[in-house]
Amino acid sequence: MRIAQVAALFESVPPTRYGGTERVIATLTDELVAAGHDVTLFGAGSSITTAELVPVVAEPLRPKMSREEMIDVAPHLHLQKLADVYSRADEFDVIHSHLDLLTLPFVATTDVPTLITLHGRLDTDAVQQVFQRYPAAPLVSISDAQRRPLAGTRLNWVATVPNGLPLDAYLAQPRAADPDYFAFVGRISHEKRPDLAIEIARRTSRCLRIAAKVDPFDLEYFESHIEPLIDGNEIVFTGEMGEVDTPAFYAGARALLFPSDWPEPFGLVMIESLAAGTPVIALRRGSVPEVLEHGVTGFICDSVDEMIAAVDRLDEIDPDACRAASLEFTGETMCRRYLEAYEQLQRRRPPLLARTLAG
Repeated sequence: MRIAQVAALFESVPPTRYGGTERVIATLTDELVAAGHDVTLFGAGSSITTAELVPVVAEPLRPKMSREEMIDVAPHLHLQKLADVYSRADEFDVIHSHLDLLTLPFVATTDVPTLITLHGRLDTDAVQQVFQRYPAAPLVSISDAQRRPLAGTRLNWVATVPNGLPLDAYLAQPRAADPDYFAFVGRISHEKRPDLAIEIARRTSRCLRIAAKVDPFDLEYFESHIEPLIDGNEIVFTGEMGEVDTPAFYAGARALLFPSDWPEPFGLVMIESLAAGTPVIALRRGSVPEVLEHGVTGFICDSVDEMIAAVDRLDEIDPDACRAASLEFTGETMCRRYLEAYEQLQRRRPPLLARTLAG
């Protein structure tokens, strides 16, 4: 199958340090190539892939663009990129876009099937107004919870495909004999609530290590709300961590704290932590109940007080059960599910003769 993978330009694929969506795209792309498919990746020029790379920009946008440029310039670059991809649509059997809303107007410009994976939140009025204009566009959610805000809108949901990653390095990482800190991993932002992770660590007299990136959009929040809470002793900010270092970081933690306080579409850090044998203590938001099993791989809580109470129950969690649960979220499993979605779209596509006559 000839497959176009269309990635955003903010990061390379995979990112040079720590990223979310781009790591998923990198995993899927390489798994598809390994399965024998002809894959073209449209992304930043610094991307490293086993597919054919079409470098849309020389370098990722996030490190070099200001906040204003990210708002004003980046959308135009992505729209031009989509126009270029769809001008080549006949070269592919399916176009798989990871650009969310921006892709919608292009779907009807060709009879080559498009699949759009939605990676972000869908609970805003603006998003809902846009989607109802494109009821035929084939969509994939990364969790069932993600699509729940659009339950009243007639849309073409093809599948829910949970994110997957290559987890071998995490599974092989020996667990620390006496893990002595909590971990917070991901991105510093208000909705991720690193402040709650700090509160939990302080109230339980534990060290917290924060391995997180600070996007330009979130710099003000970090400087005003989080940085003053970091003392370098009990609350330690290590910054954005590369993927080589993260398995040992998780395996050395008593637990991953995941106090995300928004409708989390997925949460890659949870599956990484589980693969390293480290339980997760999380707020019940978005996809969390689809990733964690309460009392088996961690604790799903309804308040900060419940998260604090769960700290005393961590010895109930078997690291081997955490590792076993993470196997539901491998790159190979994700690839298989996407291939099923591609084949479903191909079956819906009119035969060549019918398309020729219609044209």
